[in-house]
Amino acid sequence: MKMKRILSITVVLLLLMLALAACGGNSEEPAETESTEVTETTEEPAETTEETAEPAEEVEEAAETVAETSDLMALANQMIQEAGITDAIPVSAEALTNVYGLDPAQIVAAAGYNAASGGAFPQEIVLVQASSADNAAAVAQAFTNRLSDIAAQAESYDPDSLALAQKCSVVTNGDYVGLFFSEHYDQFVDLFQNGLN
Repeated sequence: MKMKRILSITVVLLLLMLALAACGGNSEEPAETESTEVTETTEEPAETTEETAEPAEEVEEAAETVAETSDLMALANQMIQEAGITDAIPVSAEALTNVYGLDPAQIVAAAGYNAASGGAFPQEIVLVQASSADNAAAVAQAFTNRLSDIAAQAESYDPDSLALAQKCSVVTNGDYVGLFFSEHYDQFVDLFQNGLN
């Protein structure tokens, strides 16, 4: 009886060892394939990082061009510095279209920053020189829509951002339009109006 039991246990252990050995043999090949894939995946983000760096350089180049032609970037930089905002990120040309709903044909020059230090919603500073009075009105309407969107999102959970979105309004000066969603709104409006005169 004991002998049968020992024999049965031994057979079961041998089968388990064979099964483990078979699984181990199969796992070696996928492990090599996986490590190759991991290496390839690791290389792809590096390329993506380089691709991401290129648009950042393009934004800087565009910002320099804007600064040379309209001084909007210099004015936006002055606003950021005087308000003591240290986490500002330039607004890209894509964001002007996708976030703010602007048509590039309406714009001669633009500059802006977003800064996460504003709270639940980032601070937004966007300056635009429109190509005509009609386009300035269209840009102002797009900026007004943006403030309304922020207010609608903030209404259910962030009363401070809601109050700020309701306080802030779009500022125009000829063909120039400014959006300032920030606790520094009054300061930015003064700098905007004085910087364009």
